[in-house]
Amino acid sequence: MEANYKVSIIYIIFLCLLSSFTDPEDLKPTVKVIRNKPQDCDGKGSVFDKIYVGSQIKDEQIEIWFFVQKYDLQWLKKVYTVESPCIVSTDLNSCTFTGNYLVLAFYKVENESHDINIAQVPIIHNSRGEQPKFRVTRRRKLEENVGGGVLFETGEVFTPKGEAIEITLFMEKKDGSWRKKHFNYIGSGNIDLNTEGNDLTGKYKYHIDVKHDYTQNVTNG
Repeated sequence: MEANYKVSIIYIIFLCLLSSFTDPEDLKPTVKVIRNKPQDCDGKGSVFDKIYVGSQIKDEQIEIWFFVQKYDLQWLKKVYTVESPCIVSTDLNSCTFTGNYLVLAFYKVENESHDINIAQVPIIHNSRGEQPKFRVTRRRKLEENVGGGVLFETGEVFTPKGEAIEITLFMEKKDGSWRKKHFNYIGSGNIDLNTEGNDLTGKYKYHIDVKHDYTQNVTNG
């Protein structure tokens, strides 16, 4: 708990410092969603813990629209009104969440309406593509005194409807061959890779197989 509190304070300080070095024309609020996996959903579901909010304009109210996709392909909407910088404790936790979300932030202005409504959210979401995607989000070189090489730490998975997938990660070796490792994942979110090798260059490619579409069970059942 104390460690999480310190991380939160550091992030707020970072947002404050960032505001001193940003182009004056870029005054839109910034948001970062913290998303994790629940422990009791057999790999499904998502936990949306917090939303970090930053802004270049102080003492102005910010309205956050947060949409979360469920396996019945409906979208849950939550609205938060805050002042920046701050951390919004969302505490949204369900096995029915696919891990997909959309977050929008506006300065709250009296009598001002926004063009987007919940019917447009699936259209915006679908613009990300119809196929699952994967990317490595964190990797680092190993020190030469321990043999060099690369550590693949974390990745990010996107599945349009929260599908169960198998990722085959190919990691290039220094001799030009490829090391292969399989990962199973359900939904969209962050994945621990924790794969290292003194013979790895850091380059990678991947292949995704869709194993199951849970939305078919919901819409047909």
